[in-house]
Amino acid sequence: MKALLRKDIYLMLTQFRALFLVMVVFSAIPGGLLVPFTFLYAMMLTSVSLMSVDEQTQWEALALMLPYSRRQLVVAKYVMGWLGIAVAFVISAALQGLWAVTGIDELQKGLFEAMCLYAAVAGVGLALMLPVNFRFGYAKGRIMTILFAGIIGGAVGASMGTGEAAFTFLSAAARVHPAVYLLLSAALCAATIPLSVTGYRKRVEK
Repeated sequence: MKALLRKDIYLMLTQFRALFLVMVVFSAIPGGLLVPFTFLYAMMLTSVSLMSVDEQTQWEALALMLPYSRRQLVVAKYVMGWLGIAVAFVISAALQGLWAVTGIDELQKGLFEAMCLYAAVAGVGLALMLPVNFRFGYAKGRIMTILFAGIIGGAVGASMGTGEAAFTFLSAAARVHPAVYLLLSAALCAATIPLSVTGYRKRVEK
């Protein structure tokens, strides 16, 4: 599966550099108000967007002739999704920490815990969208993808609201251990892998 991940990483570095830059800009906004959207953007970019490229280039037809199981092809996209979320976390934490060190902006209390929650929400989005796209393909499943992304993005935006509401949210997030969010999200993703594998098999073998 390492080769599959290398292929996807190569596509990310060659096809989506401009979009990655946009993600970095979101994470660099002082105060962290756009950091939640950085996580959602990273999740979409590193999983769903790659699936669209695979479908457009007919990669799936070639992949079926290679020595990879259906499960490996599916799990690779889950791994890329979580890799994107992890990269968003590192970039956001580094940039927000940099502003605090240089005195540009204060590091808000509970920001680390909140970022763990953002990562978990992005993981939930991954668990919801990938089974749909594996079952119906990106072209047919993009409506559901947009719907899921809109609902999750809208929920995150509503939770943030104004700056004052955002700080209240950060304080509330700090009351729960960040590992709880991440473990629940990861468990949900793991639970949907068999569903994605089954849907993928039905689509490519029909």
